[in-house]
Amino acid sequence: MKTMRTLLIVTAILTATGLSAQGKYGATPADSADCVRNLSLFQESMKQNSYADAYAPYRELLRLCPACSKGLYQNGAKMLTSFISKEKDAARKERLIDSLMLNHDLRITHFGERAFVLGRKGVDLQFHRSKECKDAYDILKESIDLGGAKSEAGTLSAYYQALNCQFAAGAATKEQMLSEYVRIMGFIEQNLSDPALKEGDREYWIKARDNVNGTFFKIADCKDIGGIVEKLLQEKPDDVDLKTRLLKVLNGKDCMEEKVYLQLAEDVHRASPTSESAYSLGQYLVKKGDMSGALKYMKEAAELCTGCSDRVKYLLKAGQVASAAGNHGQARSYANQVLQLEPKNGEALILIGNAVATQAAGCEEPDRWGAYWLAYDYYQRARSLDPSVADKASERMGSCNSRFPTKEELFFRSMKEGDAYQVSCGGLNESTTVRAKK
Repeated sequence: MKTMRTLLIVTAILTATGLSAQGKYGATPADSADCVRNLSLFQESMKQNSYADAYAPYRELLRLCPACSKGLYQNGAKMLTSFISKEKDAARKERLIDSLMLNHDLRITHFGERAFVLGRKGVDLQFHRSKECKDAYDILKESIDLGGAKSEAGTLSAYYQALNCQFAAGAATKEQMLSEYVRIMGFIEQNLSDPALKEGDREYWIKARDNVNGTFFKIADCKDIGGIVEKLLQEKPDDVDLKTRLLKVLNGKDCMEEKVYLQLAEDVHRASPTSESAYSLGQYLVKKGDMSGALKYMKEAAELCTGCSDRVKYLLKAGQVASAAGNHGQARSYANQVLQLEPKNGEALILIGNAVATQAAGCEEPDRWGAYWLAYDYYQRARSLDPSVADKASERMGSCNSRFPTKEELFFRSMKEGDAYQVSCGGLNESTTVRAKK
């Protein structure tokens, strides 16, 4: 009864003020009354997730007053998507997909937000009709051309998948795949580096980045990329932003052997030193075997990347290069910084284990054994916390075990397996557990 009284009051107000003549709630007072009644029924059904009950008032609202509420189209998309996912009849499903596309078009007609809504429409079309990707590609391209970095993560990812579908059909070139990859990844990285990005949204952007990377890396090899990069640089030789993004592409595919690589990295670093350009030069020197020179650039990469999305990568690489250069204390320092950001990072734990095992050579027994026991602890933690390094960690554990003392050697030192042991040599000062060789 309360709902009916509310409807009567709203209808009376609309009629008295003449708002109904404006078209938002219908062309006539009777239309306005029907519009308000159906809008209430639709909203109440949607609140209860009763999509079957919501459909009839939804259709009436589209007929009577399509400009009455943006929520009509937001909830309409949700309702139609549910219908599509459950529909078994192929012909009926196609009609529902057409209805979903119309829902997006009407939202744009009456409420604007063209770039945003086209993104949603293109994502839905790409998902439901993935083999017919030309239409989805055209829609998503317009959305991104209008929205740029404000586009949603899903829109950017779906656009690149649609472009890849075009490429597979011979309707797009590798050059387009690269140039659009550079543009799309620029938008994605811009969002990932935004300090205002909510943690709950970060996973969507990371997923989009991984999807786009996965698609691009399957179709492009270094020779292709190197040639296309050279052509793009000839067209825009002074575009530092483009050079920075192209450098990221070459790094992503580990294409440092391409002749364009070194000059590109030096140009970027000279014009505007960034973590990416420093990392690139460091990686190049690693491949040339110059660990001391590489370490300088890896340190710079980590220092410049105070809040960027690749900070863990730079810190870890700096630690690995420091270890290769014989600076094990610094290697541990970088590894510990990684663990502060990612406590379960197995590569960082292995890096510390390697440093400890290397330091064992400078210790006398039983501290030498203690250093290997301690290194074993770090490898064991790496294996239990990070499955991606399990094999590597197990191999290092076996190497440490081969250097453990025998039970007889422990006996002559009055030591027992399982006892705590404090390692204090070679700059080490940590507790571990006594173990015998297995």
